[in-house]
Amino acid sequence: MLSEVVLLRTSRFPSLETVYNNLNRCMEMLGGIDHFVPKGSKVLLKPNIGSVARPEEARNTDPKIIEGIIILLREAGIGEITIAESSIVGSDTSAAFEEMGLDKISKRHNVRLVDLKKEPFIKKIVPESLVLPYIKLSAIVDEIDIFINLPKLKTIFAVPISLGLKNLKGLLPDVEKKRFHHTMLAKAIIDLNKVVKTNLTIIDGLVSSELYEPKETNCLIAGSDVLAVDAVTTRAIGLNPAEIEYLRLAEEAGIGILDLKKINVLGEPLSEIRLDLKLAPDRSEAFSNLFPEVEIIDGEACSGCVASLYLSLKMVRSKGIMDKITGFKIVLGLGVEKIPSDEKVLCIGNCAKKLQGRYFLPGCPFTYMDFSDYLEKYLS
Repeated sequence: MLSEVVLLRTSRFPSLETVYNNLNRCMEMLGGIDHFVPKGSKVLLKPNIGSVARPEEARNTDPKIIEGIIILLREAGIGEITIAESSIVGSDTSAAFEEMGLDKISKRHNVRLVDLKKEPFIKKIVPESLVLPYIKLSAIVDEIDIFINLPKLKTIFAVPISLGLKNLKGLLPDVEKKRFHHTMLAKAIIDLNKVVKTNLTIIDGLVSSELYEPKETNCLIAGSDVLAVDAVTTRAIGLNPAEIEYLRLAEEAGIGILDLKKINVLGEPLSEIRLDLKLAPDRSEAFSNLFPEVEIIDGEACSGCVASLYLSLKMVRSKGIMDKITGFKIVLGLGVEKIPSDEKVLCIGNCAKKLQGRYFLPGCPFTYMDFSDYLEKYLS
């Protein structure tokens, strides 16, 4: 039996009405919203609201998609709808909601808006786990009937492409997010998807996030099989889904269909779509080419710290204060045994604390806001 995925082209900078019509078209091609959400269901909408950012920065799921789905659900007679998220470590989820306008959307449609960092968490045993025998996650997963996954299409440092499977990390407490990044992230993502089942995934590709910068891609990708949706999106970017580790592991774990020959793509022909998004380069290549002003000494730091460092250096450059660290050696990760006897050494992240450098920025992971503040305070 083929898995069905809708690939839909959208107009540039669509209005709420246009987004609603596009979402309705997606649902109709998949059998209608009633096919996914029976009347009387308690529905959870899980967008990607990872950071405090404005909608036009394309860091988070476009609020028009969230509101458009709410309108569709209300028209289908669904009364109990919850929007829930836990933003990245060091970020204020409630502030992120407000910046994205979700507080207004929730009031306008009488929808519950939940900051999961302030809610209870439960422990789930992972059946046939790959790396984590148990996972702590939000208790809300046991309170709902239907889980609608609304990820942002992103290319990032932690994994080549961040889509539906990875979006479930927003159900975790901060301590568990750190645990994921300190273990085999690809396998941890699979373990998480073993204990949380997605009923419908709609990927926001209106304006994607290309290495944390907005990039127009003007599309929506939707389906009930989260792995199939991720596979179609990955191919649309020009990648082979089977070469993305966590997608391949998801297929082996029986989470969904990865083979494009077994996926019926509705809407636009996949062969005619190419979403031109840059992927994160190799660490050493990235930092030496993009930030030649500094030298990175990487002791196999986790993906959380690597991503934070990339964002930090971009912010420092955009603020015009790169001169404060020009010529510095930046050290991160557990694998560094000794630092150079040089005044210009900055150790970052808790893993580098043991090195006792003159300059040290704590955090697990540290945040790009902390990095900028540290430079202003101590390296002025």
